[in-house]
Amino acid sequence: MNYPFLLKFSSITNLSDARYAVCAWADFVGFCFDASKPEYIEPNRAKEIAGWINGSLIVGEFGHQPIEWISDFTKNIPCHALQIPSNFENLNVLDLNLPIILEIHDTINEYLIKAAKCLLVFDKTQAEILAVQYNIPVILETTNLDELKTLHENTGIALKGEFEKVPGTRNHESWNALLEPYSN
Repeated sequence: MNYPFLLKFSSITNLSDARYAVCAWADFVGFCFDASKPEYIEPNRAKEIAGWINGSLIVGEFGHQPIEWISDFTKNIPCHALQIPSNFENLNVLDLNLPIILEIHDTINEYLIKAAKCLLVFDKTQAEILAVQYNIPVILETTNLDELKTLHENTGIALKGEFEKVPGTRNHESWNALLEPYSN
C-alpha cells in the first residue's frame, strides 16, 4: 500500500503490532529506548521483534541518553534511524550517520531541524505550521480520525503501539479505522 503520506508506528512493544505495521507498509517502526517512559522496551526484546520484520526502517526512539549509550543501542538492534527530542543538546548524535526524526517539544535546536529527515509532533496546528515553515515532512502522532482527514500535504501519520497481555491477541480495529480511508 502506498499512502500519500509517511506512516510511522511508534513505541512498538510486541510482535503483533510490529507485524501489523509492516503489513500496513509503514515507512518506520519505532522502539522506545527511553527508560523513563512506560513504553520502554528492553533492547534484546526489540532486537528479537525486529528480527521478525522487514521492509520498514527500524527507528530507535531516545530521550536524552548519552551518545555512547545511543550508539550501542543502534548498533545492537540494528536501527536505521534515530528519533530524538528537539532540545537534544549533544550534536555529536549526527556523527552516528543515521537519519534523524526530530520529536518536537517546546525548545527546538535549529541545527538539528536542518539535519532532520522529518519532524514528529503531537499537535495538528503545530504540524501544519511546521509543514509550511520547513521543507521536510512532518509526522503527526494522533488517534483522532478527524485530524487525519484534513492533513497538510507534507504531513504524515504516527500511530502508537499498545501493550499486549497475551501474544497474538492484540486487536487492531482502531488502526484499521484510521488507515482504511487511505487504502483505495
